[in-house]
Amino acid sequence: MRTATGRLATLRRDARMLLDDLRGRHPSPLIARPPSPVYPPSSAADSASRARTFEIAAVTRETADAVTLTLRDPSGLAIPFVPGQFFTLLVPLDGEPTPLRRAYSASSSHLDPTQVTITIKRVDSGRVSSHLVEHAAPGQRLSVLGPSGDFTLAPDPTAARHIVAIAGGSGITPIMAITRAVLAGEPASRVTLLYGNRDAPSIIFAAELARLAADPAHAGRLDVRHVLEDRGAFTAAATGRLDATTVAAQLDAAGIGAGTAAGVIYFICGPEPMMAEARAALVTRGVAAEHIREERFTAPARRQTSHAPSAQPLTIRRAGVALDVIVPAGSTVLDAGLAAGVPLKLSCAMGGCGACAVKLTAGEVAMDEPNCLGPSDRAAGTILACVARPLSPCTVEAP
Repeated sequence: MRTATGRLATLRRDARMLLDDLRGRHPSPLIARPPSPVYPPSSAADSASRARTFEIAAVTRETADAVTLTLRDPSGLAIPFVPGQFFTLLVPLDGEPTPLRRAYSASSSHLDPTQVTITIKRVDSGRVSSHLVEHAAPGQRLSVLGPSGDFTLAPDPTAARHIVAIAGGSGITPIMAITRAVLAGEPASRVTLLYGNRDAPSIIFAAELARLAADPAHAGRLDVRHVLEDRGAFTAAATGRLDATTVAAQLDAAGIGAGTAAGVIYFICGPEPMMAEARAALVTRGVAAEHIREERFTAPARRQTSHAPSAQPLTIRRAGVALDVIVPAGSTVLDAGLAAGVPLKLSCAMGGCGACAVKLTAGEVAMDEPNCLGPSDRAAGTILACVARPLSPCTVEAP
């Protein structure tokens, strides 16, 4: 228990640090105290020490704007993941003081732990995606965090279910890993894929999807339905966008009825507008929310919320231990926690995966939007440490 003298000293210290911040004298985020055996010293700069080093074994050109990188651990260690999970790459670029983080889903089969493939599509003004699409080459090494994410399907050889996947553009990537897993590991299950793209040349995995669908070993268990804005000579595809009307029509054509049928699970991944339309179509058809799974990755260049003009005190409670830190103006809970040596969980560090979720028990924060938190998460006091900036003195509970 703190004495009155101790509490007064703490208040004076915090007031002094806040005043220094207003004067432009930025304090260290770590309050001086004896080394803690629970929180070993570390810094935000070396938080990447948790990353593994993978080597690019092969680069496959999928489309003019997309490549698949085959990654292996040069030490020979296995790379386990659950179908649907993603890995976060730490990519150094000229002019950046620290590597940029970008999350990419595994697209390969989880049954081969000697390697993993990630598929990257160039996005408008995307520095990292453009760099990798243009310059990634065999032999290069990358720092990688993960796997992470819960947009997953754990294969069950006894299952007899129907996976209905709705993907747009590069949203096919986690769907591909899930499709491979179902076809290889669930002989009584099947997959229906609605896949939207601009035109035929932009279809990622076009040849592989055709091969999987035609493979006699799968006995017609994969139904691929392409939807293209510009169908051109690809007469087997439907014309249009994956909006609510088209999704409903394609589901009807595939013989998938309305309502929540036993054993049917819907996976949606792609651009936000497409996902909203797909969800609206499913809700209109009476599909229960618990049968719909969605994957969202927020864009790296997103709107940043306002933040307090001065540093704010933060108490981080974890495993029965409390640590007081100061969060400099504009910094996040994750920044301050890592700088103080608190082993907070993290992965994408962009508000898109939820790995860094903590519970706010006191105070107020502003979070960058959009992010992956749903209404129920927010109502429960959950915040994302990587995009949460304190607006007042705060206390958080970390797992």
